[in-house]
Amino acid sequence: MIGACLESVKWADEIIIADNGSTDKTLEIIRSDKSLESRVKVMKFAEQDFASLRNKAMEEAKGDWVLYVDADERVLESLREEILKQAAPERSEPRPWRVQDDVRLAQDGCSAFAISRKNIIFGKEISYGPYKKDWVIRLFRKKDFEKWTGKVHETPHFRGKLGYTKNSFLHLTHRNVDQFVLKSLEWSKIDAKLRLESNHPKMSGWRFIRILITELWNQGIARRGFFNGTVGAVDSILQAFSMYITYVRLWELQQEKPLEKVYEEIDKKLIESGFKH
Repeated sequence: MIGACLESVKWADEIIIADNGSTDKTLEIIRSDKSLESRVKVMKFAEQDFASLRNKAMEEAKGDWVLYVDADERVLESLREEILKQAAPERSEPRPWRVQDDVRLAQDGCSAFAISRKNIIFGKEISYGPYKKDWVIRLFRKKDFEKWTGKVHETPHFRGKLGYTKNSFLHLTHRNVDQFVLKSLEWSKIDAKLRLESNHPKMSGWRFIRILITELWNQGIARRGFFNGTVGAVDSILQAFSMYITYVRLWELQQEKPLEKVYEEIDKKLIESGFKH
């Protein structure tokens, strides 16, 4: 995954990788491509939240403009050319594939740009639902950037006006069910903890039923996920499942005694009683 992503941004003056414990042989891929090796810096972290990763990468960036790209995103040619056209000054001589000055973007008066994403979900490009207008703020003039916040769904803060690009990322997500479920399990831990810290009401049976029905309605009907055919139905149900898992984790955290402790006590009593039950 990371190899194709890097290939799509080879035109950049510098590439900074915030590696949060990946297992996709990032260093080997970089070393195998001499055109990348001298311009790529890999920053390794252990279980940092997404906002922290993005902030540390920004601190390392030297350019006037910084573009964030996730490993499952690709910078299409049309987007690359738009960024280069806006970021580079007007010159008579050819100046291919370099983002260095901020003359054109400064003329637009924008300090950051939102970029839409074309989403490939389970192998199919989705045209309805929450993925239709999927904007992410990813291009920043460094001097106007402030910080990212948020442990799960990170939000950028910057001074100045927000602009919108005409062209899009290609987002290759949900490659298979395993990937979706593993990501949901990872994110749900963080999300559940945040909800607990915000004093979310105690979870009960009726809340679980309401959450599941509401999420199915939101994902499939209100956000038109079911209009994407079989893939849309699969994705909508999985999205509802992901939210359901978050609340199950929250319910676990709300217990007076951790469930692991409960099972330890059961084992202890069984041993003491000679396994009478």
